[in-house]
Amino acid sequence: MITCALYHGRTAHRDVARDAMPDGQRFILGKVDIDRSVSHRRGRLSRMPLSRSAIALSALLLCACSGRPLAVAATPTPVVPQYCALRVEGRWVVDAGGHVVILHGASLPTLTEMAHSDRQAAQRLRDLAEAGARIVRLPVAPSEIVPTFVPAAVSPFVEQANALGMLVVLAYRNDPGETLNQQGEAAEEWLRLVLTYLRNAPGVWLEPFAQPIATPKWRAMNQRMVDVARGYRADNIIVVRAPDWLRDTSDAPLVGDRIVYAVSSLDDWPLDVAPFILTDFDGAGVQAVQDARVWSIATEAVRPTDLAGLWRASQPCE
Repeated sequence: MITCALYHGRTAHRDVARDAMPDGQRFILGKVDIDRSVSHRRGRLSRMPLSRSAIALSALLLCACSGRPLAVAATPTPVVPQYCALRVEGRWVVDAGGHVVILHGASLPTLTEMAHSDRQAAQRLRDLAEAGARIVRLPVAPSEIVPTFVPAAVSPFVEQANALGMLVVLAYRNDPGETLNQQGEAAEEWLRLVLTYLRNAPGVWLEPFAQPIATPKWRAMNQRMVDVARGYRADNIIVVRAPDWLRDTSDAPLVGDRIVYAVSSLDDWPLDVAPFILTDFDGAGVQAVQDARVWSIATEAVRPTDLAGLWRASQPCE
């Protein structure tokens, strides 16, 4: 008998099967028994014809045993539904068809904080989606940032959120205790890391500074972040926190496209100049949010059921 087996992309004789796979496990795709063509009849050998299919199979497997690996089609990787592409036109965010998009949702704790809580990130995303949320803000702490953090932790989170119909805002939680230069450098390093893996991901927006900084250089610091992103040829929308310079009508929005501004109150902001997101939304004044036609992101303390009505009133991509 000649038996041929394939082991993890390699060929091996049955006698060395245990050496071809770890822990002595064998993964046999096929084998053929040549002795089947010979039978004993009345004490002597007589040959019985092989079927064409048996001959073909024998030849195929014998070729594989000769050292040339048998090509086996790989199982396709499941495709995660991709979020729609969005852009900024004047004061609106629009989809590819030019339709206005206005989304409502909530902010979550960091991935590390959720991992140490009684409600994991995956469950929180499902709960938000069931309540009608269309956008989720994920803060990223400096202590979380290691080379593998984005591909190993952030990307799976984004994929699940996008598959559930939610846009993700990744917000770098800058440390106000650091110097101005340190915060700027840290935010830029984070931005470069994220863009390495999620550049042009349509379902990912980037917020370089989760905490506004009281400095005359605030506008310049945010302009720098926009320039860095565009230098990477990234078309991810950039979320700019607390753009105080816009309160002065003599100053203009940042230079560049795909920029959205985040504020904690709707008072005294030029809402007709650019798209705005009301962050830290506590659930009070839902009608004012709808009348202003702005986006909103609720705080972690707000129960999803309390804002389900507003969330379901979102104007998603068509």
